[in-house]
Amino acid sequence: MFGNVVYYDKIKIDEYRSVIKGQKNLDVEEYEILNDKSVQVDLKALGVDAKASKSYKAKVQESLLYNCDEFEKLLKGRDDYFDFTQSPDYDLTTMRRGSIIKLDGYIKVPEEFDYTQTIDKFKPMLITSLTENNMDQSEQAALEVFLDTSDTKIPILIDFGEELMCSKLISNNMLVKYEDMEEYEELEVTIIARITSGNMVNSKKPFYDPLKDFMTLNRAMRRSISGRSDGLYEIYADRDYRTIEVLAIYQ
Repeated sequence: MFGNVVYYDKIKIDEYRSVIKGQKNLDVEEYEILNDKSVQVDLKALGVDAKASKSYKAKVQESLLYNCDEFEKLLKGRDDYFDFTQSPDYDLTTMRRGSIIKLDGYIKVPEEFDYTQTIDKFKPMLITSLTENNMDQSEQAALEVFLDTSDTKIPILIDFGEELMCSKLISNNMLVKYEDMEEYEELEVTIIARITSGNMVNSKKPFYDPLKDFMTLNRAMRRSISGRSDGLYEIYADRDYRTIEVLAIYQ
């Protein structure tokens, strides 16, 4: 397979790969390549002369697309893995929580989140403006905590036939800018994800809360806020949905 990786959760994929293999992952930074016949390495494939009497050290080059392909091959044959690209007749509503799925579909960021994202863009300007108005250090520190968006999550909707899935992408795992995500709403992408809800979730329950998922405020601080404005409202789906944890998206 060839394409572009849009999103990749290295921590989770490494963790699940370790579970499948039944062994801990090794963080390999460098290989030593020998031409000894006892070493089972395809030297020609690595571009090494088999007749040479030298050893070679090669640094590992990260390939996210290769990692996705390898991960999918490890998943094949497991009873908790469902590949909709090969068997579209699977029933998403009956799958157990924790199952991993692969599907081709379209991702969409709710328009309401654009207001939330704007807060991040104007955060430095807002802090500067407020601190110039004789704000003491403790008040400034509290403001910066309130506006902290260093570990943000991006809400997405995935329409899959008659079913709807909701998820939150971790911004640090994004390989494209937020502004460029609009382009992918019109492009079919391949999604690898883990189902996180035990069953269908009622549409009356919000799947995204900016105060928790974007600003990372604790429960006490969220409850202390009496009113919300544009960009801080909870986001709802238009029908019942299942929640998923996206592991990778490529196109």
